[in-house]
Amino acid sequence: MALLGIAGVLSAQILASRREDKRWLREQQREDLRWQRDRQREREERDYRSRLDAYGRVISALETWAWALYPARKAVIERAAVLDESQRAELSQLRDLMQDALGPMNLLASDDVRELMRLAVNARADFTASLLRGGVRADELRAQWKLSIDTYVALRTAMRRDLAVDLPE
Repeated sequence: MALLGIAGVLSAQILASRREDKRWLREQQREDLRWQRDRQREREERDYRSRLDAYGRVISALETWAWALYPARKAVIERAAVLDESQRAELSQLRDLMQDALGPMNLLASDDVRELMRLAVNARADFTASLLRGGVRADELRAQWKLSIDTYVALRTAMRRDLAVDLPE
């Protein structure tokens, strides 16, 4: 009888120990899963913030460039004026500064956003080159200006979509 009692106590302890081991294993698995989710969330948040910053830099640079191009465009197309040295220097400088914003975009943006960025920057650079070169027909300048605006709008739309800015709540 005593042997049965000892066997019962030992069996109960073994079963309790197994249950505790399984419970501990489940807790470890839950903890590992929670840790993986937290790391993934942190990575996604960091990637989002990085893209937001890169996109903001490019949009800001393109907007600044457009603000400088607008009066130059009006002067050359509407009044057939020639750009003065300060306008030429400003446009050249803004075109060169655009390159600083492109690195993070090329690193972080999706393929479609990078392609639209290339189109928008090239369109604006081509228009700027035409203004700086001079001697380009007004209708050709208007077409280049329109292309630079259209590609910019397409880029901005793709960026907003990529950042989920316009998603309904």
